Amino acid sequence: MQLVFKITYHRMYDHYLPKLLQTIQVLHTEELWEQEKGMNSIGGIVLHICEHIKRNTARYANPDIKFEEGIEEYFPHLDISSNPLCSIIEETFANWKRAFAKAVNSKNKIEIDIHSLFHLVEHTGYHLGQVVDRVKRIRGTKFDFCQKGLNERNLKDMIENDSDLSRINGQ
Repeated sequence: MQLVFKITYHRMYDHYLPKLLQTIQVLHTEELWEQEKGMNSIGGIVLHICEHIKRNTARYANPDIKFEEGIEEYFPHLDISSNPLCSIIEETFANWKRAFAKAVNSKNKIEIDIHSLFHLVEHTGYHLGQVVDRVKRIRGTKFDFCQKGLNERNLKDMIENDSDLSRINGQ
């Protein structure tokens, strides 16, 4: 199970987070919040990702937590620039990282629902792909993530060279 936790941590924090930040930083405020042809805005999709991560973070501390509503239609419009949106993203991922590490490293062996964990990674990756694709189309930008080291080989090396998860808790 430790391997699954390491893969999850590194994929979310060292793979998805940098891609999301790099992608958002190239956009102007109008581009972030534009809704073309009834589709959700890029900013709305990013906040949707963050809400899903926040809910999973809350579940690590309280596995029985119930939310009044789902997030299927949660794509808010904040009309903020990329810098404050990146701050929200960074804070959300940092809180997730701390809570995840605490749960994984807990002497009380807090149970992490593996189905929810896989859904979190899959959901984040799916919407990240949407965001990257839209930004590429809008800006004509080529990010070259793989060529810049955000690729599966480097991710695998990171995972294999990480001896334990205690370091993600800042220890």
